[in-house]
Amino acid sequence: MDSKLPDSFSFMRIFYLFLIGINMGACMSFNNILVAYDSSSFSNRAFKSALDIAESNKSKITIASVLTGVYQPSIGFTMKYSEEMLKKYTKTLQKTFSTLESVAKKKNIKISLKLLQNPSVSKAIVNYVHSHKFDLVVIGSHGRTGLNKIILGSVANSVTQKVKCPIMVVK
Repeated sequence: MDSKLPDSFSFMRIFYLFLIGINMGACMSFNNILVAYDSSSFSNRAFKSALDIAESNKSKITIASVLTGVYQPSIGFTMKYSEEMLKKYTKTLQKTFSTLESVAKKKNIKISLKLLQNPSVSKAIVNYVHSHKFDLVVIGSHGRTGLNKIILGSVANSVTQKVKCPIMVVK
């Protein structure tokens, strides 16, 4: 093996350091990061990865969560929520956000929360990314729907195909 070529571990480490913008003067910078968040273990890992990147780049993070709608037997699928249901969801989301915010605050990272409403999670995320200037989207490889796709979840797959900025998919 040629001594000028790094072994696979070194190569992966260099690639990761390049990605987070600290590779020996790399000029790639992520100032505005979006994390697609659904409270799954994959989105929690995506948030932690985004924190690492934000810390090294002094970035701000936007947490986007999507309210998709509910099935009501009398009318079918609808985006209309009862006020009680919307309050309950908002309260749960605020509690989760407070936890994420306290973790970010310890690292001196500003975060904000955006609640999106759309029957399609991927469309909501893609539309939001296209209408704002994000330098990076961080998304879990699978979400609350579980491992319904063998390699990549349907939302992550759709977002990676339609968003133009860099995307980090976290397993």
